[in-house]
Amino acid sequence: MAGPESRTKLAEWRVIQHRGRNKILRASRDPVARAKLRAEIPSPMSGQLRISEADRASAIATFPAFLSEPLPTPSTSRHSFLTFPPEIRNAIYRYSVQYPTCRSLYDYYYDQKEKAKAKIELRPRSANTRVSRHSKVPLRTPTILLLCKQITREALSFLYCQVFVIDRIPPWLMGNSAPLPLTDFVSRPTLQSLRFVEIKISLGESANVGSGNIWLGLLNGVLDAWSERNALVRLHIVFKLSNVTRPNMWFYELEDFEKLVEKLSYFEFKHGSRPGLIRWEHWVLDFEYAYKVGYRNPIIRIHPDPYIWQGSVIEWV
Repeated sequence: MAGPESRTKLAEWRVIQHRGRNKILRASRDPVARAKLRAEIPSPMSGQLRISEADRASAIATFPAFLSEPLPTPSTSRHSFLTFPPEIRNAIYRYSVQYPTCRSLYDYYYDQKEKAKAKIELRPRSANTRVSRHSKVPLRTPTILLLCKQITREALSFLYCQVFVIDRIPPWLMGNSAPLPLTDFVSRPTLQSLRFVEIKISLGESANVGSGNIWLGLLNGVLDAWSERNALVRLHIVFKLSNVTRPNMWFYELEDFEKLVEKLSYFEFKHGSRPGLIRWEHWVLDFEYAYKVGYRNPIIRIHPDPYIWQGSVIEWV
């Protein structure tokens, strides 16, 4: 059974939901309150992890040794990429150097499965073949990182400050007792080289599927890789809490919430690069609205908002 601290948190989440609903109700009756609420609602992407200058400097300070050597004077050829203005080069780096989303990784996985299945169906029935359930998604180094030292240094400064977002569990194939491990899609060395990671954990989604238990299984593999080695500068944990007024939903879910917080906190203490590595954020989901915990006058977001409503533990069930 969940401890008193977690039960206190659940009561707090219910209070936040009550305050959020009252705020929306007032806005529905008063044009002035409605205009104020609309002005307060942030833009869809404004809630992404903000990287401070100190964190950015910490990430760039971990450049490989060969990039720390003095660079030669750039070529003065009019056709040299390095003679472009920094603004143009930076725009190209932003376009060329990005981490894939979980959705794109999983979609690629399913696309390859369908292609492999189609090839097998075209073969004679006597062929003893089947589609592998655990084939890994190939990730390639962007070509722009292989050109020269200065371009690599400039491009890596963008890559190191990119945020990798884990907002969905991997596909859950029929017959499996759990979703596929995340390391089938992102290798351990890649996980261990990430500087900024945001994990969005959905809880309280279904009485039949324990959301917290599923996320515990997923994080076991991720934290195991990071416990071996990691380059984390900032880890942002977002809890998305649904159905907080349904006691039967949270009888076991609250225990799993405790375990998640305990597991992440232990990792921060034991393997974190510094105290305060993890930033915590909690949102109470209420149909098409979401209320941010920690404010007497809660911040509100409205569906559809990709920062809040993306990902679900029951998406692949």
